[in-house]
Amino acid sequence: MDIYEPINQALTRVDALMNAAEAHGILCGMLCGEHKIDKALWIKHVLGEVVNGDILADEAGRRLSLLKAYTFEKLDAPECSFTPLLPDDEQSIFVRTQALGGWCEGFLFGMGLCGVKNLKDFPENLQEFIEDVMSISRIAPVNEAHNEEDEESYMQLIEYVRVGVMDIYQEHLKKVKEASPNE
Repeated sequence: MDIYEPINQALTRVDALMNAAEAHGILCGMLCGEHKIDKALWIKHVLGEVVNGDILADEAGRRLSLLKAYTFEKLDAPECSFTPLLPDDEQSIFVRTQALGGWCEGFLFGMGLCGVKNLKDFPENLQEFIEDVMSISRIAPVNEAHNEEDEESYMQLIEYVRVGVMDIYQEHLKKVKEASPNE
């Protein structure tokens, strides 16, 4: 199911501050920093200042709300079905790589919005993952020509990010449960 394009189109129609990949990255970063996020804060960072009653902004907000519920469901799913929201494989490797960099940048920003300031708060393997995400956020595709090796590398990066995000999310849930064992 392609949910990237409809969300991206809704964001484009309202001149959002970012595309669907970045918006999803911020959401995931916030979910990994806080189990319950401030949806209004997230939407404000994605859409900017919008006029109340703007039909296109309302539609984009509805799509973002659905994306939040969908993402939360996927992160909590026992079958580990979470995946970063990125353009489908029909898009060029250039476009997909740029979107992955934006997603990672959004993820780091989202974690920062939730007050994550020190990598030392995470186990060593997750510290390394976050440092890798910093590197991926600066990824710059050289040209639009690609080969099978580029596709394989891209897919490996997606899988690495997917698993790393789920690990951080689970680590955060563990801390939340330890902090409030009676809930």
